Amino acid sequence: MKNIKVGFIGCGSISYRHLRQLKEIEGTEIIGGFDPKRENVEKFISRAGEGEIFDNEKDLIENVDAVVICSPHTFHLPQIKLALENGVDVLVEKPAVVTHQEAVELKKIIEKTGKKVVVGYQRHYMELPLSVKKIVEEGKIGKIIFVSGFLAQDWINGIKKSGRIWRFDPQLSGKGQLTDSGCHFLGMLFWITGLTPEEVGGFIDFCGGKVDINSSFSVKFKEGVLGNFGILGFDPSFRELMMIWGEKGVIKLSLFEEPYIHFNDKKEPEEISIVKPEVKTPIEDLIKCIREGKNPETDISVTEKVALLSDKVYECFNKGIIAKC
Repeated sequence: MKNIKVGFIGCGSISYRHLRQLKEIEGTEIIGGFDPKRENVEKFISRAGEGEIFDNEKDLIENVDAVVICSPHTFHLPQIKLALENGVDVLVEKPAVVTHQEAVELKKIIEKTGKKVVVGYQRHYMELPLSVKKIVEEGKIGKIIFVSGFLAQDWINGIKKSGRIWRFDPQLSGKGQLTDSGCHFLGMLFWITGLTPEEVGGFIDFCGGKVDINSSFSVKFKEGVLGNFGILGFDPSFRELMMIWGEKGVIKLSLFEEPYIHFNDKKEPEEISIVKPEVKTPIEDLIKCIREGKNPETDISVTEKVALLSDKVYECFNKGIIAKC
C-alpha cells in the first residue's frame, strides 16, 4: 500500500492533536509543514520526527496527497482552494469559512474538483453526539418541535494565557466566539438535526472589543422548528448543553452533565444507548476518504449552515431587524 503523503499548514497548538492521531494511522507519511512563524514549524517538525520545513503553502501542497490546515480562520478558504485546485484533499480546522459567501464558494470548488474536505468538528466523532444523532434520525422522539442550548467557556482569559490573541482581530479571526468555539455547538446542532435556519433574531455583546464575545439568538427553522441559543466567552470553566424536544420526548445532550432521553409516556428519563463510532477522528476520516473513496462523515452543507446562521446573527444585530436567511 502506497503511503499517503501529508503536510501541515499552520503549526500551532491544535496541529499537535492531528499529528498525534495521524501517527497512529499506518501507511501515512509526514512530508513537512509551513507556518509564517519559523519557530512554530521548527518545533512541529522536531516533534513529528520527520518532514521538512517549507517556505510557503504552494511548495508544500505540490509535494503532498493531503494537507491539514490549522491556520487563523480568514486564511482557511484561500488555503483550501489552493489545495483542492492542485488535487490535494483537505482536513481543515473549524470554522473552514467565516461567511456564508465563502461557504457557497467552497461548495462550488469541492463540486468542481471532486476532492474531499473534512472539517475538524471533533464532537461528530464522539460516542454521545453520534448516539443522539442516531436516535433523532430513527425518529424515536418524533418530529422535532424545539431546540435550545448554550456553550460557555472562559474564552477571553484562555486566549490571553495561550498567546493566541489573533482571535481578537477580525482580520484574522473573521468573527469571535460565535465562529470559534460556537461553531462546534452549531455544527453539532445542524449535523444531528438536519435543520435549516430561515429567520434569525439576536443580540451581540462585544465587551468593548472588536469581535463578538457573548451572543444570544432565536431561530425559526424551515422545518417549522423554533430554537434559542447562547454562545458565551465568559465562564469560570467550560459548559455546554443542547436540548432537543420532539413530539414523543426530549433529549438532553451534554458532555459535562448527565445526558438522557425522556419519553412522553415515561415517568423518568432513561440513559442514552451508546453507539460506537466507526471513524474516531477527523484525520482518520480524511485518510479513509482518500483510501476508500468515501465521503466525509459531515457534509459541507453543515459548515454552510453554520456560516449562514452566524452571518444572520450579525446582520440582525447590526440592522436591528429579524434577518431572513
